[in-house]
Amino acid sequence: MSVEAESFAYGSSMFGGRPTFALTRRLGEDAGLTLYELIPEDLADGRQKRFRKANSNHRLARMKITDAVHGVTEDSTGVLDFTNVGSPSARTPNEWSWNDWCALKIATLSDSRQQAAHRLIRDVLDSSGINPSSITRGEGSAVVSEGSGVRLTIAFLAMKRLQKYEKLTTVADSIARMSLEECYYWHAKCRSPSSPNGVKALRVLLADHIK
Repeated sequence: MSVEAESFAYGSSMFGGRPTFALTRRLGEDAGLTLYELIPEDLADGRQKRFRKANSNHRLARMKITDAVHGVTEDSTGVLDFTNVGSPSARTPNEWSWNDWCALKIATLSDSRQQAAHRLIRDVLDSSGINPSSITRGEGSAVVSEGSGVRLTIAFLAMKRLQKYEKLTTVADSIARMSLEECYYWHAKCRSPSSPNGVKALRVLLADHIK
């Protein structure tokens, strides 16, 4: 695995159990489920430099966490409050400082894609000890661990350009059955600047047999 791939697979494992992915559901004109990675600003800068070095056209969609994750608020001193966001019950996001962190948009699923991913998302949230209604009913958000976020990331990336519902559900169900090690492998392939065809390879593996 290349250095770039390692940075995508294991870049947030240094944060001691901190949730490093967020899932937000919005209604209205921008309706859909959007997945974000939460990351320190300096690591986001380093990741963008690796894309430029690889001559990639990809640009990171970077946002303030309060703008990206519905329900996160900020007080007058700049401290973020995740009280209204679903999170694992063992440790809440408010136990960490989020100074100099940002959100990187991974992908948005809407309409049939969102419906096809529903069971995978519910299972991921259930296994994380998060009530799925924080996402499945109305507008809301949840933050999840790195491992859960990695699984959702490869699903969102693989599904966002598919049209056929059978392919969408096949991809979601296949990723739900993957081991965590397999998810990390494909996460590295799909997000590394040195592996521009990683998402396509994952789609072919999981759904190319469906015509």
